[in-house]
Amino acid sequence: MLTTKHPIHERLPIGLLLAMNSGFVDAYTFQYHESRFASLQTGNLIQAGFNLAHGRFGASMIFIWPILFFTIGAACNTILKKQWPEGRLSLQQHSILLEFIGITAIVAMHQYLSSTFFIAFLSFFLAIQLDSFPKLQGLPFTSVMSTGNLRSVGTNITNFFYTRDKQFLSNTFHFLWLVLAFLFGAFISGLLAQALGTYALFGASLIVLIVFGLLFKK
Repeated sequence: MLTTKHPIHERLPIGLLLAMNSGFVDAYTFQYHESRFASLQTGNLIQAGFNLAHGRFGASMIFIWPILFFTIGAACNTILKKQWPEGRLSLQQHSILLEFIGITAIVAMHQYLSSTFFIAFLSFFLAIQLDSFPKLQGLPFTSVMSTGNLRSVGTNITNFFYTRDKQFLSNTFHFLWLVLAFLFGAFISGLLAQALGTYALFGASLIVLIVFGLLFKK
């Protein structure tokens, strides 16, 4: 079972880079855009609910827009899955290329976009990423947050201790690496922001471009 060969888009290097990209983007938007997140919609839901409870409807909307665009992004990717004809590029290649073009264009035009729609468009493309890469090594995972991956670390290591099945131990390390990759992405984002300021988000474009290249490997 440990030697099962999975499709390239389910392999660990791809998953690590996707998690790193999400950590990178969320750290960037948290720093430069009023503590909001492009991919971590739970945080935006909390902020929206908190502001609504205090009667700040306008303030809540700046958190609601990313949530809406994230939902629309997932819907659009579902349409892409059903309508896009099979060709030289796979669904994952199409999706990650679209994400690369989108993030790069957003950064290039960031001076002309409001902060709210800057994050909303990022949320749209990160939803496409999430929807296009639902599995790692055949296991369900999320590339845009770490809560589920942390849960998988806990359940797999416990199952290993009960069964001594090395597959559970392997799964534990896979999910642990994903969590660390997300953390590393946030760390690198913070470092680049000190040097490049708002243009640090081009780092996310580079990560996505690397993923696109790796998807051509067999």
